[in-house]
Amino acid sequence: MKLIATRHAETNYNVKDLVNYDPSVDVHLTTKGIKQAEDLAKQLKDHHFDAIYISRLPRTRQTAEIINRYHNLDLIVEELLDDTKNGFEGQPYSEAKGWRDAQPDPVTARYQDKYESVADMTARVKRFLDKIRTTHSNNDTILIVTSSHLIKQLRLLNGEITIQQLLCEPAKHATYYTFEIQKNTEEQK
Repeated sequence: MKLIATRHAETNYNVKDLVNYDPSVDVHLTTKGIKQAEDLAKQLKDHHFDAIYISRLPRTRQTAEIINRYHNLDLIVEELLDDTKNGFEGQPYSEAKGWRDAQPDPVTARYQDKYESVADMTARVKRFLDKIRTTHSNNDTILIVTSSHLIKQLRLLNGEITIQQLLCEPAKHATYYTFEIQKNTEEQK
């Protein structure tokens, strides 16, 4: 199946460099973000989608609703697509990144031993991929609207970036990436 994954457009928290993974917090697209989402929608308008998945975060719904003006599909809310629950809600992203980068193993480190690590996020993204493999056919085209961290995880799992790039480079706002996802071999038999 074809998976097209995009990061949401710019938000009020992005401008302030703040972390958000709590869906109840008012994080929304800026005026610039709305324009980015409208431009992205035009880029994707001629694609056929069999399903559109979003995280529980309002910024992904807002971006997806703009894209969906050309597709008129029901949006499927999927908790597995939420941003990394890293323990730094509402704090500067630089603090979260600084803490992670200072750890002996930034990939497995869990803030206060209870929040998600990068490795936990990788496992969560794998669970999402397993879920869509069982739900959709190899001929389907799926759109997901999610966060930078999840996009980077997909790119890592697809062999496009290294773990170092995942730790250092954000995905761009309102930019989409295309992946080919095949059903597991056992499911094809």
